Parts: sequence; structure tokens; C-alpha cells
Amino acid sequence: MNYKKAWSFIKKDFIIESSYKLNFIQSLFTSIFPIVSFFFIGKMVAGNHLAELEKYGGRYFPFVLIGIAFVRFFQLAVDTFSTNIKRAQMAGCLEAILSAQTDPKAIVVMSSLYSFLSAGLQLVLMFLIAVIFLGYDFSTANVPATMLTLTASLIIFISLGIFSAAGTVIFKQGEPIGWIFGVASALLGGAMFPVAVMPGWLQQLSLFFPLTYALDALRLALLKGNSIIMLSQQLFILGGMAVFAFPLSLKTFEWAIEKGKKDGTLMQY
Repeated sequence: MNYKKAWSFIKKDFIIESSYKLNFIQSLFTSIFPIVSFFFIGKMVAGNHLAELEKYGGRYFPFVLIGIAFVRFFQLAVDTFSTNIKRAQMAGCLEAILSAQTDPKAIVVMSSLYSFLSAGLQLVLMFLIAVIFLGYDFSTANVPATMLTLTASLIIFISLGIFSAAGTVIFKQGEPIGWIFGVASALLGGAMFPVAVMPGWLQQLSLFFPLTYALDALRLALLKGNSIIMLSQQLFILGGMAVFAFPLSLKTFEWAIEKGKKDGTLMQY
């Protein structure tokens, strides 16, 4: 990747977003309000013994904090690529951008860097608020296992985002990848409740969603201190998905661009 070009994209997007100060502030509060709400919900259910939570330490708030924080972060990885494609389509400049000397895949990735940095800062902010004001305890976290899980998971969701961008080029409106992740995956992946409380057939269906393994491993690493070896099953599945999905997503995006150029539909939205 050309680092000067990457920095130019980051700088451009920061200037644009910082010019909309109210929207910037609203996005910060949007990341804070859910964790405060679920903190009080956690207090409400604190007296109830939930056997399904024992695997993760028994407390609901730390469980749901990890769910909503990382789902928000992963959702961005899926949405940001297609959002940038839609924006370029509506501005009528997608064909010109993708016809530049820079590799189209690199353009899509670099145009999303600022969004990832912004989402990463919001993720850190959510946990800081939880630690400083809401009593969240990081003392048992296994950092290497957390970072390895996060890396493998992020590669998968970036891949889904590139698939989503390809779908946007082909379908224009109503591409299915973002919808499947946003609606089905958050439900079936156990973002706000343990997968174990769902009916058996839904538990079986959840095994097809990477979010299920990502949140399970992140919760065990952060709340129980599980090591990389202890999380080997989840990491093996996530790693296999990442190795398969990433190159396939790049090939799919290349195919979508070539098809759009051939059909003359890159300017449509």
C-alpha cells in the first residue's frame, strides 16, 4: 500500500467529517448511550442466576458490553466499503475513481481507513467509559488471545465488507451482505444474549455465522482470561474463514468492477 496515498485519504476524510461537528459529537454519544442503558439492564437482572452466563463469568453487563461494542465495530467493517461505493455512485465519480492508476482494490481499502480509525477510537471510548464509570474490570483479560481473535475476526468482516461493496456495484440497491450481517448475524451471533438460550435449531444455524465464534472467543479471552491454546477451536475456525474469505472477496470485487465496466453500469445507483 502507498502510505502517502493512504495518509491523504485519512486526512481528506478527517477534514470532511470534522467540518460536521454536530454529527461528529452525535456519533460519539451514539456509542456511549447503549452501554449505559445495558448497564442498568444488567443491574435489573443481577439478582437472577443465569446458568448460560456462567461460562463468561456470570455477570450480564460485561457480557453484553463486549457484544454491543464489537458488533458495532465489526458492523462498520461490513458497511464502510459499500457506503463509499454508494457515495461515489451518487456523486457520479465511481467510474473515474476506479479507472485511476491506483488499483481499485487499494482505493476501496484506503477510502475506508479513516472510518476504521474512527470506529477503533469509539471502541476504546466505550471500554474506557465502562472501566472508569461503570465498574468494568479488565484485570483477567488475556491480551494476546484477544488481539489474535480480533485480528482474525476483523479480516473476516473486512472480507464481508468487500463482498458487500461488490454487491453494491452489481445490485446498486438492496445488496444482501450488509443486511444479513446487520439483522441476522447480530441476533444469531449472541450479541446481547447467550446463544445457548436459543432453541436448538437456531443454535445450529448460528454455527454458520463468524460472529458467533468471534464473540465467544473475545468474551472468554477478556472475561475469563482464556489463552490462545484454550481458544484453539474458535481461532482455528476463524482463521480458516479468514484465509478462505479474504482472497475470494478481492476476486469477487474485481469481477464486479469488470462486469460494471463491460455493462456500462458503474455510473448507475
